[in-house]
Amino acid sequence: MQRKNLYILVNFVTAFAVTLFFSCQSNSSETNNYLITEDAPMAEGYELNLKYTDSGRLTAILKTPKIKDYSNKNFGYQEFPEGIILDIIDKDGKISVVKADYAIFYKETGLIDMRGNVDVKTADSTHLEARQLYWDQSINWVFTDLPYKSTLADGTVNEADGFDANQDFTILNSRVNEGIMFIEE
Repeated sequence: MQRKNLYILVNFVTAFAVTLFFSCQSNSSETNNYLITEDAPMAEGYELNLKYTDSGRLTAILKTPKIKDYSNKNFGYQEFPEGIILDIIDKDGKISVVKADYAIFYKETGLIDMRGNVDVKTADSTHLEARQLYWDQSINWVFTDLPYKSTLADGTVNEADGFDANQDFTILNSRVNEGIMFIEE
């Protein structure tokens, strides 16, 4: 009888141990679904309306359907794969609007690369259209090496294969120009 009880106890302990081993087994395919890959963004946002201020004054409003934040990379950046609309507000409250189908912002350098139907309308009615435009925030400079078209408030039209300018377009260096300019005699 005692031997039978010992046999039942050994079988029970063995069954319990086997159950523990199988219950602790990891299902790696399920576990990997929760891991973040190296190429994945640190965060994603949808339908954003970001407001930027400087010393309590509203300076810009950024609207975008989607943002991907890759700040976890060695050279961190934010990507706007579905485009941006950026309202830039000057000290007098005048608004300039920048639109692009795609944009990427490199935090370390302050460089913004805008691509696809880039459209800039300044507060003084200057209109710029380009396929790609870079904006270097650290030195307040915009430039492109691709064709662009600008129309000034007085009707002056300029088309060229690239330019660089300060961000308010009071200094503009254009390359290989064609256009119409109105000159008073």
